[in-house]
Amino acid sequence: MRILYLILFGFIFSFIDLLLIAIAIIQALASVLGDGAIPSVQRFGASLGIYLKQIADFLSYASDEKPFPYSDWPQADLASDEGA
Repeated sequence: MRILYLILFGFIFSFIDLLLIAIAIIQALASVLGDGAIPSVQRFGASLGIYLKQIADFLSYASDEKPFPYSDWPQADLASDEGA
């Protein structure tokens, strides 16, 4: 059964990887054209990074815990940039 999960999370990893690249482009454009990075997109991107690590750990057998949607979505622990 784990083989099926490996295939599923391999596809998810590939999609999320592309999404993270799109977020990087959006943040770069926001930084160049606006007042800097968008905090909500920054938090989401950090959460995606944690999620990719969870998937990589599962795919490499470093962890037996299945990532989201079989566990909670990872929360990024970023310091607030408000007022900076």
